[in-house]
Amino acid sequence: MGSILARMGLCLGMMRLRMTEDKLKVGFYNITGCAGCLLSVIFNEDDLLHVAKIIDIKAFPFIKEKKNDGELDVVFMEGLVASNDDVKVLKEVRKKTKVLVALGACACTGCIPAFRNFIQKENYERKVFLRKLELRDQKPVPIDKHVKVEYYIPGCPPDKNEILTFIKDIVLGKKPRGYDKPVCFECRLNKNTCFLDKKELCLGPITNGNCNSVCINGGLVCWGCRGATPDANFETMISLLKEKGIKAKDIKDRMKTFVGLKLPKEVIR
Repeated sequence: MGSILARMGLCLGMMRLRMTEDKLKVGFYNITGCAGCLLSVIFNEDDLLHVAKIIDIKAFPFIKEKKNDGELDVVFMEGLVASNDDVKVLKEVRKKTKVLVALGACACTGCIPAFRNFIQKENYERKVFLRKLELRDQKPVPIDKHVKVEYYIPGCPPDKNEILTFIKDIVLGKKPRGYDKPVCFECRLNKNTCFLDKKELCLGPITNGNCNSVCINGGLVCWGCRGATPDANFETMISLLKEKGIKAKDIKDRMKTFVGLKLPKEVIR
């Protein structure tokens, strides 16, 4: 149903573009990351073809061979900053786009690679390939630590339909709206059994939804990859989990795994 609605929206966008004859110039870029977020964009060939009809894709690592040096209206950036090369690419792209969108958990929060910020250097340094100096010249951080970001599409990876809806909105000249309901809201809609009732460490109550509670649907707890809800009550959540018999260190380590750099310092101490 979601895919059908998304395509209906894209058709409306195509009608608008036929009237204006102008397409938004859009670029997809990536820095340090697994490329899974960009794959979410091209996961369904039919959807990609629809997107290509309503926007002018000027840059995309998997489908565009030539580098784009022109001005852009919107850029979707995947990955986090983990090297000087990342900083260079990120700042160059920021200069040539009007709108920068952080695509995926790495770009939005730093994701799992940023967990290094909470580990003593001697515990990970031996695992770094020291002959590649660029691997150790920047602390891993989300992209908004270096440049201004207008919009965020979270998730590891981000939901394909959320990306399509975002593109539809910008094509129609609408301001994309954020999502503020927790994962638990979607869990109830999907009639899932609550992991907290089973005394398992699930971060659904304080994590932004719009993922259709995909992990819980598949029998996995929520690790919080989409970031905290605007009204997240961390103190209450930690107390609740402790009452379930879960250790404070395990709770805080779980909270830090995907979004540690975006949490209040008092929560992760």
